[in-house]
Amino acid sequence: MTAPPPPDYPETGPLQRLAGWAVPFLGAALFAAAVWVLHRELHQVRYRQVVQAFDALPPGRVAAAAVLTLLDYLVLTGYDQLAFAYVGRKVARTKVIVASFIGYAISNNVGFSILSGTSVRYRFYTRWGLSASELSRIVVFYSGTFWLGLMALGGWTLAFFPHPGMLRLPGNEGARALGGVLFATAVAYVVAAALVRGPVRLGRVRLWLPPPRIVLAQFAISALDWALAAAVLYALLPTTLRLSYDTFLGAFLVAQLLGLVSHVPGGLGVFEGAMIVLLRPYVSAQELLSSLVLFRVVYYLFPLTIALVVLVGDEAWLRRKHLARWGGVFGHLTVELAPKLLAVFTFLAGALLLFSGATPEEHSRLQTLAKVFPLAVFEAWHFVGSVVGVGLLVIAHGVWRRLDVAYYLAMLGLALGIAASLLKGGDYEEAILLAGVLVAFLPARKEFDRRAAFFAAPFSPTWVAATLAVVGASIWLGLFAFRHVEYSSELWWRFALQADAPRFLRASVGATLAVLVVGVLRLFKPAPPEIHPPTDEELADATRAIETQDSTLPYLVYLRDKTLLFSEEGDAFLMYGVQGRSWVALAGSVGPAKRRPELLRAFLERVDDYGGWPVFYQIPPDRLHHLADYGLTFAKLGEEARVPLAEFSLDGADRKPFRLAMNRFAREEGTYRIVPPEEVPALMPELRRISDEWLASKRAAEKGFSLGFFDPESLARFPVALVEMHGKPVAFTNLWPGPRKEELSVDLMRFAGGGPRNLNLMDVLFVQTMLWGREQGYRWFNLGMAPLSGLESSAVAPLWMRFGSFVYRHGNAFYNFEGLRLYKAKFHPVWEPRYLAYPGGLALPRILADVAALIAGGYRRIFR
Repeated sequence: MTAPPPPDYPETGPLQRLAGWAVPFLGAALFAAAVWVLHRELHQVRYRQVVQAFDALPPGRVAAAAVLTLLDYLVLTGYDQLAFAYVGRKVARTKVIVASFIGYAISNNVGFSILSGTSVRYRFYTRWGLSASELSRIVVFYSGTFWLGLMALGGWTLAFFPHPGMLRLPGNEGARALGGVLFATAVAYVVAAALVRGPVRLGRVRLWLPPPRIVLAQFAISALDWALAAAVLYALLPTTLRLSYDTFLGAFLVAQLLGLVSHVPGGLGVFEGAMIVLLRPYVSAQELLSSLVLFRVVYYLFPLTIALVVLVGDEAWLRRKHLARWGGVFGHLTVELAPKLLAVFTFLAGALLLFSGATPEEHSRLQTLAKVFPLAVFEAWHFVGSVVGVGLLVIAHGVWRRLDVAYYLAMLGLALGIAASLLKGGDYEEAILLAGVLVAFLPARKEFDRRAAFFAAPFSPTWVAATLAVVGASIWLGLFAFRHVEYSSELWWRFALQADAPRFLRASVGATLAVLVVGVLRLFKPAPPEIHPPTDEELADATRAIETQDSTLPYLVYLRDKTLLFSEEGDAFLMYGVQGRSWVALAGSVGPAKRRPELLRAFLERVDDYGGWPVFYQIPPDRLHHLADYGLTFAKLGEEARVPLAEFSLDGADRKPFRLAMNRFAREEGTYRIVPPEEVPALMPELRRISDEWLASKRAAEKGFSLGFFDPESLARFPVALVEMHGKPVAFTNLWPGPRKEELSVDLMRFAGGGPRNLNLMDVLFVQTMLWGREQGYRWFNLGMAPLSGLESSAVAPLWMRFGSFVYRHGNAFYNFEGLRLYKAKFHPVWEPRYLAYPGGLALPRILADVAALIAGGYRRIFR
């Protein structure tokens, strides 16, 4: 028989691939629709009018909006403070405020499709001792609090006091009905919290409603949050505006609701389009547009900048002074989030360069620079600035993945962007912002420690959609800014100091070509994962790592059917296979315990690069906390049986069947001997014969991954226990003697014809091997796992455990689960649970099927 085929490359069905791309591009389509609405609404607005309205805003209004923004973000942290009170945990308020502030600063700007604020909190809260159950309750609680105020205020406004602009829109009756549903839902929550005692079951999920005092606090904080957010934009409206705050609040809530429903990050474009339509009777489009742009800067980018400054400052402080106690905890967040925030700012820097290249320059500055530089300098650097902008949008993806090459490319791109900002028109404000991002990169160099190729992984659909949206928006902005210029083919070749429109056209073509070049290189083409059998050098390194372990399961590495991922030092590794979307790591990392977090993070990042599902198979209980730190869910697979050899003997009434088998074996002139590794190759033809006869009698095929198969190379590495009858080999098992004589186990156990009837050769092999192991000083003998044993069948148990328990008791037609457990129980082992770790959700059935296919060698071989 041949070894199972190598693991398949990750595959997804057409519907899954379509779903993966549909959501991001649906958001991009809604963004494009919003841009079209803006274009239609602003058809008579001139760019200069927007700039003039922007300049007319009093600085005091901007300062007031900044203060209101900080107050609102402080109120937002109250969501998390209430959530901790809800779960009954006490954590220092300063810690919660910092984690919550950074979480909202990121999620408000980037959106949940790229990075959820939940992941920010998770990295913090699990380190503060919260369990996965408590964390999930906190997430549900603060998410619900966020929506309560919107449902109550927005629902009330839509249902009973709709904004006058809503009455002119088609489908306004549907909007009233939606408002009624939202408001009724909020009221029902209050009533349920007052009347219901105990948990509320929603499908498999059980929720404990908070007491009425916390519910009232939820409504108060959420309503105050929305009121303050609206007040920020209200403060930025023109001073001559005759619009009451309550009327404005209704429009703001409706626009925010539309932005949230669109799933576009921050509701960008959708919110602005709705506000322009709803406030058309009260404020001119150019004045409102300038206020909306400033609102984006003050309410979104201002807090995000503060979050970045906090993280960079913490990183710099930790380099000076290693670890004050609180700083050490916070430093973990810096390590995890600094690259994420820097990626966001790199992306924004690229957008800034593109938008700058699409708008007119300050002619007074151009005149001053023209005294020093020739016209060719302005033309060249204007073109370069837009191309570098596209480059930064793409590089941001590598920054997000913490690639070392992306770090240097980002530094180079930002430096070129600074030069372009200064030399294309003296835009020193723009250069200062880019320089700030460049400085933020300096202390974070050590966080970019991944040495993968930049295009080694496919770009995510979200990143592709966001890049195209920004490039498209910059082109629209240029068309809006230069709509008064009459187009002609001569524009492309006009070079003059005041020729802003031709420079925009040429820069737009350069940006578009840059996107196409990146697309040709790899933007839309997924790269295959790096799946390859281990080399001889890798197996040598793996052997050194295995010698530091007690378990014998890592010996499966010698079958060469799994890919190895090594730590940077090369003294630890993780072995995995890929089937479909499931990337299955077997038993966790092998090597020093201090390398486990590094290998775990590297594996999760590699899986994320290819859009897979990280799965950890046969994990012992003492490894679960490492996986829980990354939000993985656990399902019990069964229990592993280990026999303490010091206590094993053939004495006692319960061992009588073993004594009878051994006596019968002796009478039949059977012999048991250990064949050393150097003599195994000469015995290989006989072992092959026994194995082939056994497979034929069982009508079975070789397995793989977590089970051994007949492989001469791996068999020759270890001793073989051989049973002979009248000098003829009839059965064998290969031995896995563990390091430091902690554990002894067997892998293959094969039998052929020629043995005496009614003599259980499996009993003989096990008993003789255990007795030999005891004489050699081994502590444990590993009998392997009994799948699905020990699962809870109670009605309150999770669905997987109830299903597994049913299969264990009634699935003998497919596999003798219960009989296998009973056979191993004869040796009085110690049972230890083994788990499957996976991302959670509804993916478990598909993951289990992928694992079964990985072991069988493909889906078609499962039922052979």
